Amino acid sequence: MNLKIWIPAALVGVILVAFFLSVHFQPSLPLSQGFINSTLGPGSISQNSGPFVVSNGTVVVSQLNGERYTTYLFTLGVGIYQPSQVSSGIVEYFNGTNYHGWVVVLNLKNVVSSNYTQLIKGNGTITIIVHRGYSEADMFYYGKSLTAYQENLIVSALSQYLEREG
Repeated sequence: MNLKIWIPAALVGVILVAFFLSVHFQPSLPLSQGFINSTLGPGSISQNSGPFVVSNGTVVVSQLNGERYTTYLFTLGVGIYQPSQVSSGIVEYFNGTNYHGWVVVLNLKNVVSSNYTQLIKGNGTITIIVHRGYSEADMFYYGKSLTAYQENLIVSALSQYLEREG
C-alpha cells in the first residue's frame, strides 16, 4: 500500500464530509413539515426559522437559509421572560392555507422547574404553552379553528419535542 496516496485521499474525504454536514445541517424543529401538513393542512416552514441565542438582551436567530437577524423576546411573544432567564432556543415560523403561526422553544435558566400545559383560545387564535422542566414551547396560531383532536396532537408533539431535545 502506498501511504502517499491514501493519506491525502483520506484527508480530502474527511474535509468533504465535514463540509457536507455543515452545509446540510438543519436543527431539529418542534413541528416537522409532515406534522404541519397532516395536522393543520397544507403549509410550509419558513426559512426565517432557526435556533437562537440570547446575548446582551438581544435574540440572535440563525436562520435555516444561513442568514442571521436580531430580535427581542417580546417580539417573539415570550416577553414574560427576562433575557437573563433564557439561554437559547429555536423559533419556527409556518404558513399554510388559511392559517399561519410560529413556535418558540425556550431553554430556560434561573427559573423553577415546572410541568404544565395551557391553552388560551381567542377568535381565530390559539396560544398553546407547554412547559417541561427547564424548557418551554409556545405556539401562536392564527387561522381556522382547531379541533380538540388537533390541539391534543400539537400538545403531544411539543411535549415530546421538549422531552427529546430539552
